[in-house]
Amino acid sequence: MKKTLVILLIMSASLSHAQDSLRVTDGFSVKPEFTGRKIVATSAIGGLFALSAYWCYDSWWRNAGGGLHFKTDNWLNGYASGIDKVGHFYTSYFYYHLFRNIMLWGGYEQSTAEWWALGGATGFAVIVEMGDGLTPSYGFDYQDLIFNLGGVGYGFLQSRVPFLKNFNFKWSYVPSDGYRFPIRLVEHYDDHTYWLTCNVNNLLPDAIEPYWPDWLQLAVGMGVDDHWTKREFVFGFDLNLESLFHTENEDVLLFEKTVNMFHIPAPAIKFTEGKRTQYYLFHRN
Repeated sequence: MKKTLVILLIMSASLSHAQDSLRVTDGFSVKPEFTGRKIVATSAIGGLFALSAYWCYDSWWRNAGGGLHFKTDNWLNGYASGIDKVGHFYTSYFYYHLFRNIMLWGGYEQSTAEWWALGGATGFAVIVEMGDGLTPSYGFDYQDLIFNLGGVGYGFLQSRVPFLKNFNFKWSYVPSDGYRFPIRLVEHYDDHTYWLTCNVNNLLPDAIEPYWPDWLQLAVGMGVDDHWTKREFVFGFDLNLESLFHTENEDVLLFEKTVNMFHIPAPAIKFTEGKRTQYYLFHRN
């Protein structure tokens, strides 16, 4: 009887472990034991957090000093014609998904990955605004923080509401004078485009869906021109890399998901204030 009970307990534990290992979130499997992969994932997020904070310090905060002061912009009609605010939204959105995907790659539970990503992306946004608030040439702008929190919040909602995964934000950046190190993003706002993409294939009726490629998406982008003085809007296509290149390799999948948060050059039409309409076979920025 005792031997039978022991065997049943072992079988139950083995079955439970197998079920845990079969649980998958967005292509990443849950790993119940604390493996080296989890250590790598946690360390990677900590390293990215620290590296990003140092980049902000090196770019903007070297002259920080004095007390905390505040600076209020005019929402999307203020600095850089609002592209800076959109950039705040996207940056936090990007960090949320990057942190979440790294945690999932490490084998963490979905809820653990999402809450840690939420805390990490929010914490970084607050640190950035505090750093600005202590720098004489900048200032703590609550509007920037609201856009940051909006980006984190939308990313979190996508994790909880599957329908929202059909609408994703992306970024393209190709500086007109070439890439240089260190990269000074705010000096090249004219070369930024922020995109909202739509996964059309998932939204079509069943009768039409087979005729639309699942990797082809519609996209609308926003940018600025003439040293941030004119707004421009872009309408075109976007590529869904996860649908284009299917993989079960979790290392490749993490890379694929990260690259998929950037807009790949594709056909587009650009409308710029006071300028002629432009047509692109491969729109870059």
